Amino acid sequence: MTKPKRWLSATGLGVIAAWTLAACGGGPPSLTEISETAKQSMSEASSFTYTRTDPDGVHDEDISLIEWSGQTEQDNHQVTIDAEQGSLEFLVIDESTAFLKLDPQEGAEDELFALPGAEGQWIQAPESGLQDTLGIEDEFASTTEAAFSLIDELSDEELETVEVEETELDGQEVYKYTVPATTGNNSDLYTGSETVAFYFLKETSDLIQVDATSGDNTATHAFTNLNEVELFEAPPEDEISDLQWTF
Repeated sequence: MTKPKRWLSATGLGVIAAWTLAACGGGPPSLTEISETAKQSMSEASSFTYTRTDPDGVHDEDISLIEWSGQTEQDNHQVTIDAEQGSLEFLVIDESTAFLKLDPQEGAEDELFALPGAEGQWIQAPESGLQDTLGIEDEFASTTEAAFSLIDELSDEELETVEVEETELDGQEVYKYTVPATTGNNSDLYTGSETVAFYFLKETSDLIQVDATSGDNTATHAFTNLNEVELFEAPPEDEISDLQWTF
């Protein structure tokens, strides 16, 4: 059967997250200043939530939502994926305990969702299946580096053309930096997009959103709950299926 990890690797998942200090006076800091500070700040974050919404298929026509929430220094996180065939959740409690829950759409044909009686119940992973769930952590870590490579690969001439503006997002004052996604490395995180816009809170310089746009369609990458995600616990016994993990 299809391994759950395939659904993450195939989408080029991952996470970018950046936090920085705004330059004092003189308007917004440069994009390079923000990115360098952001890399350091990200390494100090103990937890966060990343949500990618892509209803129009900018990145992937099959997957409309991906959410990762958890700790950065230990194996404890939850991943939710809404796909054309259905939704699935991974719940990793620690390095020895993980669960999977499936909710197939009516008529789903992918064999990942074909396990009878699994709908709505958590299935505990055996030891042989733990590597697939724990490997999700590495997927998000690697895409953080890939996200910044889009900025790192910009030439001096390209950096001079970066669009910067002070605007509002969800009622909050932000700095917005817009760069061409086709320039430099073009990270897998932004596959299919033409431009990428980074939004930093003006007050704290936290990165709260990244928009990847192609034509009239936009995929949104949101960052919330910085250092505020609590540890996930195992689900109640009556929500755990007796079925064996066979993926």
